[in-house]
Amino acid sequence: MKGGQLAIVIAFLALGSCKELDPETGDLRATCSDADSNPAVAVDFARDIRPLIDGDVDGTRGCIGCHSSTSGSMEGFVATGLDLSKLQALRQGGRSTPPNLIVVPGKPCDSAIVQKLEGTFTGARMPRGGPFWDATKIQLVRDWIAEGAAGADE
Repeated sequence: MKGGQLAIVIAFLALGSCKELDPETGDLRATCSDADSNPAVAVDFARDIRPLIDGDVDGTRGCIGCHSSTSGSMEGFVATGLDLSKLQALRQGGRSTPPNLIVVPGKPCDSAIVQKLEGTFTGARMPRGGPFWDATKIQLVRDWIAEGAAGADE
């Protein structure tokens, strides 16, 4: 190992995490569970998840401003092909997130949308540049997927 590479390794070990080097990496979950955190309360896509995606929940930057094929900056749609304007389009995925990966019903740990919100999937944590969703909002998405990711847009 050369001196410059050694310095990088030492700096990384001293900092203790990639988060210190790249804040968009986000916090990694030590463990992941596909279980619904509250099976007594059903999560409804139109009522609970769509408002988060659209940014209609106070304190939440939505996804639709970048991941729509018809409005907003369309930056995320152009870059990835992922359109979140309708649930059916979300289920289709994008170029790097095929239909069987973006939302895996019953398996939030395997679902790219959860991994992007948590910062554990390749690339920037979403929403890009933050502010990132808090754990409660991400858990709502995780629970929706754990319950089978059913629903439709109104």
